[in-house]
Amino acid sequence: MKPIIPDQFKERYGKLVDDQDAFFSSLLQQLPKSFRINPLKASPKTIEKRFKDYGIVLKQVPWYSDAFVSKNYAIGNTLENFLGYIYIQELTSMLPPLILKTELQNAEFVLDGCAAPGSKTTQLAAFMENRGTIIANDINYNRIRALKFNIEKTGTLNAIITNLDLRFFPKREGGFDVILVDVPCSSEGTIRKNPTMLLKWLNQKKRIPGYANLQQQFIVKAFDLLKPGGCLVYSTCTIAPEENEGVVNWLLERRPAKLDQINIPEMKLTPGILEWNGEEYNPEIRKTSRIWPHHNDTDGFFLAKVRK
Repeated sequence: MKPIIPDQFKERYGKLVDDQDAFFSSLLQQLPKSFRINPLKASPKTIEKRFKDYGIVLKQVPWYSDAFVSKNYAIGNTLENFLGYIYIQELTSMLPPLILKTELQNAEFVLDGCAAPGSKTTQLAAFMENRGTIIANDINYNRIRALKFNIEKTGTLNAIITNLDLRFFPKREGGFDVILVDVPCSSEGTIRKNPTMLLKWLNQKKRIPGYANLQQQFIVKAFDLLKPGGCLVYSTCTIAPEENEGVVNWLLERRPAKLDQINIPEMKLTPGILEWNGEEYNPEIRKTSRIWPHHNDTDGFFLAKVRK
């Protein structure tokens, strides 16, 4: 049975997008299979040649030279995936490390605050070329096994795994150069991957305030762990303003944080909104970015790049 988008969902989010019909239509379309090359083990040229030999057609993503999409779901069964030459990952999931690429070149200490299953940790390590140190932390012990497996599979050598609640993570003397916090959220942006979410959206909507409260604690703690001049990326896979702009605004009201403008050449980004349900946000919030599914054929996503 084809999923139906609830009227309340349309009423809530239709006013935020430039093209309601295109947005709602995109949510009912299957995502392309996507992956990135793991430069610790392979090059794009090598993978493209091997997949051509397999008869698998690839399309390179314009905004990330190591990322590819395909309509062929057999990618997951390839030797290249098994050996960690590629990493199957949603396109939007690749964005937080990507916008940190410059900062990672000289970073000595990096914290991935909600790291499991390791998609972003291993991408951070690739950008760092296995130099420096990444603390890959996750509160969920059961997910740590997947994190460990992916770290080993990809040839990541500079990561240390910790199993702590980020809200109580111990301070490091001198602070962290870079922190990535891809927080737990209501996951509304992943509807294309899991259309059944539409069936339970009304119940999930009730959980948004609880998620926002947790996220506020996470972002403030992460900011406090940064060294002066350090960079923090806050990201979610939801489109709920309470969990996105609202959380970043919470930080700006309580800490001397500044936002960097996010720019990803050849990708369409939409500035963060400045008002939601009668609440006005700091004008700096326009520097955050929303990624809408119908703009780039991706999931829905949110990014904020914070400077201390």
